[in-house]
Amino acid sequence: MKTKKFQKALEKRKIDLALFCTLDSDSFDKNMFYFSGYKGMGCLVVSKKKKPFLLVPQMEYERAKEASRCRVIEWKKGLKLFEALEEVLAKQKISHATVGVDQSIFSISLYKSLRKHLRQIKVRDITKDCLQLRAQKTKEEIQLIRKSCRIADSILKECIKKFHTFKTEKEVEVFLHTQTIKRGCTLAFDPIIASGKGASMPHYEPQEVTIRKGFCVIDFGVNYKGYHSDITRTIYLGNPKEEERKVYSLLLQAQREVIRSIRTGKLCSGSYKETQKILGEYAEYFTHGLGHGIGLQIHELPNISPNSKEKYQNNQVFTIEPGIYMPGKWGMRIEDDILIYNGKREVLTKVPRKLITIKAGSH
Repeated sequence: MKTKKFQKALEKRKIDLALFCTLDSDSFDKNMFYFSGYKGMGCLVVSKKKKPFLLVPQMEYERAKEASRCRVIEWKKGLKLFEALEEVLAKQKISHATVGVDQSIFSISLYKSLRKHLRQIKVRDITKDCLQLRAQKTKEEIQLIRKSCRIADSILKECIKKFHTFKTEKEVEVFLHTQTIKRGCTLAFDPIIASGKGASMPHYEPQEVTIRKGFCVIDFGVNYKGYHSDITRTIYLGNPKEEERKVYSLLLQAQREVIRSIRTGKLCSGSYKETQKILGEYAEYFTHGLGHGIGLQIHELPNISPNSKEKYQNNQVFTIEPGIYMPGKWGMRIEDDILIYNGKREVLTKVPRKLITIKAGSH
């Protein structure tokens, strides 16, 4: 179904075929995996009319056959990738006057090599087409994201429960990483453990320092079978002042109200503006976007920011993550993963959001 939708988009834009490549064993083209189920070396060709196929080296042929939903063709020994591709396209009589590539990941060296072997082609950027298609998840993708969220939940709950045993921010990071591997996953991104004044920096990197008193932001997620989760909780070490409790309650109120107001067809930018309104005098200390789509990448569509032109749609999964950051003093953020399915909202991440306090000196 998703391939047919994509082929219609190619036809509408008068693009003969889309080309996705993975030549580095350390990373893979997310679009290639999305359309084929294969993560290894090679390239995927999606023609606007004919069935897609994978072109892979001999050493990857067996793995590709097992993993892929597409026809697999072995890349002839002694030929470079695009030399082999040129031969296959000619043999299969596949039109390729106009080729679409995802310019956000298609490297300059790859582009030069492509133009060397397919000289007469016109190249079009299909980054947006791919992102828009991937923004609406299939039932299978939703199941994988649900599982990813459940795993992240269980790890974070355990982390908070044991927080009094950790001495440094780095120890917390190591715990999260170790538990992720134990559950057969990888980290979705490098976790953030920001204690004390470090919490005032949204993208703080955990240090080999004693966990400081005050608010501590823990931002964490896992990658389960290619699909991501992303959750943030803020805890407090010591006894929070009344003012600190009030600000946290205000942030939680903003997140809850904004989540309740989400519906299909609503502008994403509207949620951001609502958050600012609820935060009132603290709105100026909310310094980043309200959320982002998640899936094969940790940041996908929709983009939930003040200037976003996108609207919420069915089968989207995205974060809602308001935060307040007082420079050099403290910070807080609450983030959950939200699914819209059959027009209804569902919060996929379940770790309690109330402010958890840990006695000073107990860690």
